[in-house]
Amino acid sequence: MKSRQVTTMEDPAPYYAGPTDSAEPPHTTEDLVAQAHAHRQGIPYKTGEQLLERLPERLRALADFVLSGKARTGDVAYAVAALIDRLEHAPGEARWNLH
Repeated sequence: MKSRQVTTMEDPAPYYAGPTDSAEPPHTTEDLVAQAHAHRQGIPYKTGEQLLERLPERLRALADFVLSGKARTGDVAYAVAALIDRLEHAPGEARWNLH
């Protein structure tokens, strides 16, 4: 059986539950992407090549989170927005402006 790398606190998962805790969460994907980007201020982005290399691992972590039954809709939406932000702001030749 093939083992997967476990996400640790040093290498956090692409999701953060905080935004859904507020009384009025953002209502659009763009709002969530902007919020994810603001949370990353001062944290360098990985290169596009590094992100592509780890994308399957990140997507598995997100799927596991959803399947755990602990994920709320807002948590999942923020996780996807954070992934979009990482892809759009990755340094390097690959530019993925998807909207």
